[in-house]
Amino acid sequence: MSAAQPQSGLALAARYAVPFVLLLIPVWMARVNTVVPEPYLDEAFHIPQAQAYWHHKWTHWDPKITTPPGLYLWSYVLCAVALFLRGSPTELNAEALRSTNVAAAAVFLPLRLQTLLDALRKERNTRPSGAWLSHTVLNICLFPPLFFFSGLYYTDILALLIVIEAYKWDLKRSAATGSASQTFVFIFLGVAALAFRQTNVFWVAVFFGGLQVIRTLRKSSKPCKSANVADIAKGGFNNELYDPHVSEASLADYFKTALSLCAAALDNLGQVIVSSVPYVTILAAFGAFVSWNNGVVLGHKAFHTAGLNLPQMLYIWPYIFFFSWPILLSPVVNMFLPKVCLPKFMDYGFSKKHKGIPKILTVLVIVPVMLTVVHYNTVVHPFTLADNRHYVFYVFRILLRTHPAIKYAATIVYFLCGWAVISAFGFSTITPPPRFIQAPQPASSPKLPVQKGPKGQTQGESKKRPSKNVVQPPKTQQLTPESFAMIQEAIKQRQVNQLDAPRVSFVLVWLAATTLSLITAPLVEPRYFIVPWVMWRLHLPRQPTPLVHREQRPRDEKEALRAKIATNFPIFLETFWFLVINAVTGYVFLYKGFEWPQEPGRIQRFMW
Repeated sequence: MSAAQPQSGLALAARYAVPFVLLLIPVWMARVNTVVPEPYLDEAFHIPQAQAYWHHKWTHWDPKITTPPGLYLWSYVLCAVALFLRGSPTELNAEALRSTNVAAAAVFLPLRLQTLLDALRKERNTRPSGAWLSHTVLNICLFPPLFFFSGLYYTDILALLIVIEAYKWDLKRSAATGSASQTFVFIFLGVAALAFRQTNVFWVAVFFGGLQVIRTLRKSSKPCKSANVADIAKGGFNNELYDPHVSEASLADYFKTALSLCAAALDNLGQVIVSSVPYVTILAAFGAFVSWNNGVVLGHKAFHTAGLNLPQMLYIWPYIFFFSWPILLSPVVNMFLPKVCLPKFMDYGFSKKHKGIPKILTVLVIVPVMLTVVHYNTVVHPFTLADNRHYVFYVFRILLRTHPAIKYAATIVYFLCGWAVISAFGFSTITPPPRFIQAPQPASSPKLPVQKGPKGQTQGESKKRPSKNVVQPPKTQQLTPESFAMIQEAIKQRQVNQLDAPRVSFVLVWLAATTLSLITAPLVEPRYFIVPWVMWRLHLPRQPTPLVHREQRPRDEKEALRAKIATNFPIFLETFWFLVINAVTGYVFLYKGFEWPQEPGRIQRFMW
């Protein structure tokens, strides 16, 4: 727990402004209800199904719906409570059902995100750091694909909300050494998450389960100090764990960490199995559902059969970079520009391990794999190039129909964006250790003249002489530069060890869950990347503070304000960028409709 900090008016204003900005969500829904009062696109399936449940037709099911009925049950409960309290609604139309989605997006989601971030960062929201936490929550809620579908009756908001709630309970049960009641609640929420979207299983079981295994191993292990592969493998069986911070890791360190985790898991197999029971239970529930349903999706199985779509793990990197460049740009510039080229307000003082472009070996390993995936496994779903209402349609037309070489040249973009996104887990800074300053030698004091008394005695001779037993203060020894350098390194290493930044093991687990949730989806849709982006965004370290503001404490309030602005400018730029995207895509959806020749008189609209 961080030390208590004084409150500031700026921090309070930033934190309390969040609910007012979130009012944009119901405003967005109100505009959608005014301009598009009838169900649009997938709403044409979701809304009638929710209305059937409202009339207690529990056995009715539209065969074109692919996801389980969690969304409709949520709406039923909320509308039933509203009916009991105020006598309406008696019938569920598009407006009433969209409002249940807005309640999740504007009320429940930010509250649960705030609670989750408090648990992850171990910081109370009553401190100035709470302004940063609340601003992170705000930006997640304004994330354009998430914001856009908050005004429509889609499953994405609830699918994310239930995963966030399950994550919070998983952290709570882990901190409380897994009490039976908390474990039961987590398992219930994990199974409930599958009722909103089937791919949630990879987050509530694989992602949370992987993090729990790492926490279990870390409790009984000590850091492995050797970087030798043989020593790492041997150390794994001796309760040593090789798991560097992302900022200090190379490509080889990811393979070494995976090896260390496997060895340590085998050495602590009993503890790993016990800690994995809740997640295996959720996986078993999912397996039972797939067996009963004879497949993953409920309906429309001909067009939604699970397959291998590896390029999904290439598309996610420009997707994240496009939305999150405001918080990536300055640190990335710090990584490849020399210090002399950086203005002071952008210089984060990254160490040599932070600096530098990707190594040649990394390029030679990763890029050929990407090219192979593009050549042999580029999957184009029939819906993708048949529906020009989605932005993905135009992206794929550029990739596939402009020139045959474009899809291969895009691998450079995938690689660079992926490097920036993964490196972002290491964009953290520490306070520089104290510097060695040579103290000036004290000048010898001049001898004072001796004054004699009237009888020839020196002044003070008649006074009582001090006792010979008086303890004299020890003589101080000056610290040599070599010794001070060792102290500096020890302070720096302690700061690094206490750094609240992800390690390589977290990235491996996040990549595993992201890969499993994406490569099994035949369609490329921005909605499918929402949960991976949210988990990435939640675990990013704090925005780095420029070195000029870390080297010394601010002398007055103006300097403190400048330091805060320099540090938090990227997150404010992210807010502005999201608002611009939401305004543009919302305006295009509402007011730039068009008609298909085969459906005259029916307005089609652009959307994610």
